[in-house]
Amino acid sequence: MSRTSSSFRFSFYKHALLFVGGMLAIAWLCLLGGKEAKSANILPRLNIDLRETTVSGISSGAFMAVQMAVAHSSFIMGVASTAGGPYFCAGEASWGGAKVAEAIARCMQGDPSLPATPITEEHHALMRDATIRWAAEGKIDPVDALARQKVWIFHGYNDGIVKTPVSEAVQIYYNAFTPAYRIFYKHELPAAHAQISAACSAGKTDGVRCNACSATGGNFINACAADGVPYDAAGSALQFFYGPMQRIASEHLQGKVVPFSQARHTLRDGIEVAPARISMAEEGYLYVPRPCQEGERCRLHIAFHGCRQYAGKIGMDFVKGAGFNEWAEANRIVVLFPQAASSSFIPANPNGCWDWWGYNDTGDQEAGHYLTREGLQVAAVWRMAQALAGDATETGAGNTQPNERTISAAGAQDIPAASVVQALDVSSDQVLLAWNPVAGARAYVVYRQQPGPDGEPVFARVSPEGFSDTAYVDRGLGARQSYLYRIVALGVDGRESVLADSLTVRTAAREPACDPYFSMLRGLPVDKDNRPADTVCK
Repeated sequence: MSRTSSSFRFSFYKHALLFVGGMLAIAWLCLLGGKEAKSANILPRLNIDLRETTVSGISSGAFMAVQMAVAHSSFIMGVASTAGGPYFCAGEASWGGAKVAEAIARCMQGDPSLPATPITEEHHALMRDATIRWAAEGKIDPVDALARQKVWIFHGYNDGIVKTPVSEAVQIYYNAFTPAYRIFYKHELPAAHAQISAACSAGKTDGVRCNACSATGGNFINACAADGVPYDAAGSALQFFYGPMQRIASEHLQGKVVPFSQARHTLRDGIEVAPARISMAEEGYLYVPRPCQEGERCRLHIAFHGCRQYAGKIGMDFVKGAGFNEWAEANRIVVLFPQAASSSFIPANPNGCWDWWGYNDTGDQEAGHYLTREGLQVAAVWRMAQALAGDATETGAGNTQPNERTISAAGAQDIPAASVVQALDVSSDQVLLAWNPVAGARAYVVYRQQPGPDGEPVFARVSPEGFSDTAYVDRGLGARQSYLYRIVALGVDGRESVLADSLTVRTAAREPACDPYFSMLRGLPVDKDNRPADTVCK
């Protein structure tokens, strides 16, 4: 780096820190005068099997969701990343959070004041090698468990904060550990940097306001449409993870949002510390459907908000408007909404982001400690999950059972004559299919129609031998093309039962060329030369 460039960056950060410091001082004075009372509530013990846990996140929450999913992959069966990046993206720049500018330039790429640097193969090799090494050292769960995860990735082409190559890097990272048919990437909607919520688009989410699809800012919760229908990101991800489900309208929710104290879960060196010491809020939130309140067996989904989306900033907008509760209500899913919070200089986190660049680590720790099982925020949130399950299912790393679905081997005669298969989602080059488990099936076969040797259409097998999932991502397809699928279940004696004989699915149009940018210091969209720009790609 040149001396001129170094001087510029030093000057930029000196003024940025002064600005942030002033804003924090004002915020702190306001908090002193009007801070809400701390919650004394503790998390309830519920009938939850942690091996059916899934996670999701937007922005810094997406980084955090991936960190949780890798660290606890023996338990977490699915991860949804909206506008986030890959595991250990910050790399060596994460050493104590001292090189945040380097991490932002590589793992966000949208602020012209910090010219983007690419995520290279060298960086990907570092991410892969660290994952393998930390698993071998027992710092995260075994890498074999990653092969059983389902991975859902979303990126809107008007996102100028976290650029397209960063979300693409999530897919590249998981390609090293997870079969391609378990990775879905949605990337052709005109969304900006936001949680995309169908609950928000309905306008009936307990007063939660949302933004237009291509808008950046506000509460960072946007409404988008796909082929004229409100796009449901939460529904796409949760059904990918758990199978086809029914959704309850926002106005018919019967569960309740429960506040709880995060303080008993925030530890440093085994000693309880105030949540603020690790940039977390005093209070977190839990959505509990009525059947789960009454003791029925339920599953857990952990939803991480993004920067500037914590409750102290936008109230209950993310908790009530992100779109998860409507699916949780009818399907016995408890939703945990842990809360980060803004903090001053130790740790330095003025926007209330989750720790994806190591701001909670100390100088004597190895780079990346924050995203292992011992990372302060990762550990705190997992303790919350354990508390909900009564600590009953935590048996230690390497002693957990696989988190894949159990398929009955009762015999082919138990397979029903028909079972509905759904095309849950499409992108311009992928189709996401899902169905509910079939009693007596030992495997499933997915066929796609394509031209045969003589030019006549034939159904060719696209799923691998012994495929036992109840969801399949078909990749490498053409944009705006129709595809015909046939899906069958195999009994233990090899007999086939047709689940779908001729399911037609049409892929989406390819996204337009788009190159948005966003100035974090100024808080507004800009062009590549850092000039204000209010245009969006259609």
